[in-house]
Amino acid sequence: MSTIAPVTTPDVAAPSVTVRALVPGGLIVLLFLACGVLALLAPNRDDGRGISRITIEHADGLYALIPGEVLDCVRQDDRTAVCTMDVLGKPLRVATTYDEYPSRDATCVASYAGQARSCVPNYSSDTSLSLGAVLADGLGLTRAEFDTVAASAMPWWRFDNGMPIVVPFMLFVLPLAAALVVGFSGPAPAAKATLLMVGVAVGWLALLAFSKGLFSGVFADWLQPAAVIGGCTVLAWQWALTRPGWRTGWARGVVAYVAGTVPCVVALAFMLVGGGYVD
Repeated sequence: MSTIAPVTTPDVAAPSVTVRALVPGGLIVLLFLACGVLALLAPNRDDGRGISRITIEHADGLYALIPGEVLDCVRQDDRTAVCTMDVLGKPLRVATTYDEYPSRDATCVASYAGQARSCVPNYSSDTSLSLGAVLADGLGLTRAEFDTVAASAMPWWRFDNGMPIVVPFMLFVLPLAAALVVGFSGPAPAAKATLLMVGVAVGWLALLAFSKGLFSGVFADWLQPAAVIGGCTVLAWQWALTRPGWRTGWARGVVAYVAGTVPCVVALAFMLVGGGYVD
């Protein structure tokens, strides 16, 4: 009498990598790009323009910001920079002159439509940052004219307060995108856990070094433990994504959103402080 041998199912090897396991590395790559954008628009960007931005104040307590990238600036010498632009069809000219090194003092002169205007240098507490200029007399503009200037002076890639639109992209869009990818991908583990974790660790350190190298601002002491927290979070997240995931996609997505937000916030803090966006 013959017997029927039990049918055995061969073990299925885990794939080397999965889509969700690549999410932390992809997030770091996008943070690299965001770092480059913030560096181009940073107030302390050392491109020789000499004036980081112009602030026009109005008697009603309002102010209009003109960022440095929309100014036409030239260096007359090592100490003097002259920036011009048209305001309501009339020429605005602002010149700043630094005192001899190592003094941080500077003078500022301005004219609008051929008439001299009040100009005050705007210093930052960080002496490595570029100088701003404040036009305290409002250029003699009426309220309607001032509102027109305030609405048109800021380019589309910045909010009215001067902050680049890439900031909410880093805080909300990137973590949400990571959550969607992880949530809709399968829960399968990845075999190359060690390789992925090493790659993410190197990428995180390179991102922080890259942002610090691009920016000349002084980094606050609290950024050091923040960098450690961000690194530990992204490493733990990377390890978890190489393990079998939750069966439900929404649970995987929620965890990914929280885990992805932490490195985004830390990286953004490095860029905003180092670039002089926050004082």
